Amino acid sequence: MFGFIKMLNNLMTKLKQNKRLWFTSIFVVACAGISLALLMLISITDSISKEVYVSQTKNFVETYKDLVKLQEIKLHDVSLLASYDEAIIQALGNNNLESIKKIENNINAKLNQKNINTLSVAFYSTQNNTEKLRSSVVSALQTKNSIFGIEVLFDGVFYVYLLPIIKDNVVVGVVEAKDSIYSIKDSFDRRSKEFTFLLDKKMLPFLSLKNRDGIYSDIGKNHLVNIKIHNNKIVSYIANLDGKFIEDLARENYISDKEYFLNSTIIRDVNGVDIGLIVLGESISQESGFINMVEKMANQVVMITLGLIVSLLLFLL
Repeated sequence: MFGFIKMLNNLMTKLKQNKRLWFTSIFVVACAGISLALLMLISITDSISKEVYVSQTKNFVETYKDLVKLQEIKLHDVSLLASYDEAIIQALGNNNLESIKKIENNINAKLNQKNINTLSVAFYSTQNNTEKLRSSVVSALQTKNSIFGIEVLFDGVFYVYLLPIIKDNVVVGVVEAKDSIYSIKDSFDRRSKEFTFLLDKKMLPFLSLKNRDGIYSDIGKNHLVNIKIHNNKIVSYIANLDGKFIEDLARENYISDKEYFLNSTIIRDVNGVDIGLIVLGESISQESGFINMVEKMANQVVMITLGLIVSLLLFLL
C-alpha cells in the first residue's frame, strides 16, 4: 500500500515538472469528470420526468374517479327524490303504464327546461309483463338493492343509477336515473384537459341504428369514437397512433410525444364487461400544462450545467 502511494506521488511529481503534460492531464480528467456528471444529470432528469408522468397519470385517473363519484351522488339524489312521489308509487303499484309514462315525461320535461338534457329518469313496474327488462333492472328488482354503473343502452352510453321503490316491504318498481358518459367532459374541458371515450366495437349491437349511424366512427382495430362529441384534432391524433400505442393505452400506460400526453383507464359496465377506454391527458402545446413545466425545468437544469461546464473549461484553459 505504501509503495503504491509512493508511486502515485512520484508520478504526480513528474507530471508537475512537465507543465504541458500536467495541464493536459488535468484537462482530460476534468473533461471526463464533467462528461460523467452530465450523463448522470441527464439520466436523473429523465428519471424524474418519468416519475412526474406516472404521478400525473394517477392524478388524471383519480380526477376521473372523483367525477364519477359525483355522478353517482347526483343520480342517487335524483332517483331518491323521484321515489318519494306518491303518484308514481301508486301508479307502479297499480301497474298503470299510462300514468307511469306521463309522470316520467313530466319529470324529463322539467330536466330539459333546466338545460340538463343529458340527464333523464325512467320507471319500471314489477308487474309489467309486456316489456322485457334488462338484467340490471331485474337484479335491482330481485335483490332490492340499488345499482350504479355504466351501461351501453339503445340510446347511448350512460352512467346509470337504479333504485328499487318499496311499499309495505314489497318492491313495486325501480326508478332509473341516467346521465351520458360524456357529461363529465365539460369538467375536463374547463381544466383544459383531454377526455375521450373509445367504445369497444363488440358493444355496437347494443346501440340502436339511430344512435350509432353517423355518430360513431372506427378508431383503431377494436374501438369506435363519437365524432359528434369529440373534436377532430384529438380523434385524428389517436386514429394515427399505431396498434402498439393503442395497446399501451389499453394497459393504462401513458404516451408522451410532441403533441399530447395521454393515459387511459379501462371502463367496465355494471356486469363487469370491458366496454372501452377513457383516454385522459393534455396537449403539449398548452403553456400552463405540467408537461411544459417539466420540460422547461429539465432544460433549465441542463443549460445551467452546460454553463458551469463551459466556465470551468475556460478557467482550465
